[in-house]
Amino acid sequence: MRKNRHHTIRVQAQPEVILTDARGPADPGPDPRAAVKLDLVTEVVRQFGEARLKVNGTSMLPSVWPGDIVTVRRRSMAEFLPGQIALCHRTPGFVVHRVVEKRGDCLVTRGDSLPYEDRPFRDDEVLGQVVSILRDGRAVDPSLLWWHRASGWILRHSELCTRMLLRLRRLAWPTGDIAEAQARMPAAAAQRWN
Repeated sequence: MRKNRHHTIRVQAQPEVILTDARGPADPGPDPRAAVKLDLVTEVVRQFGEARLKVNGTSMLPSVWPGDIVTVRRRSMAEFLPGQIALCHRTPGFVVHRVVEKRGDCLVTRGDSLPYEDRPFRDDEVLGQVVSILRDGRAVDPSLLWWHRASGWILRHSELCTRMLLRLRRLAWPTGDIAEAQARMPAAAAQRWN
């Protein structure tokens, strides 16, 4: 190799998940308890029609924040409209992203602050629709508002703005959820922007 030459490697972007079965790079393997949790939530939504989950990712900023509690109701893929938020299951976990469109027999989603669409979800991977969001003890409307679109566009194009937004939120409302999300940001940034 020549000196002063920069070589870049392209990394495949992965969707951010809200619950995973991986414990970290130093761990010998997946946490079996997380797999049981995933199966349990999937079964509860399919059998009883509704479940509540705590979100820990940043891919849906500013609509859904780390630490928010989302209520999910069972819906078939045919019932979804663009702009609604869907809970989908794909190994290694769940994805809570906004519906972009239907392509054939698949549902295409994307996180509000992500620059790319997810790989399409099949009908058996779609669990339900986010019908409510609980943030700091108050209800938040899950529909896509004009300012969500504008700020989502900014966050999609600026990792710095995402970090600043998380820091401001942490300073205003100190919770462990925001700090944990901010600590995970370098890994998320590598996945999102490479």
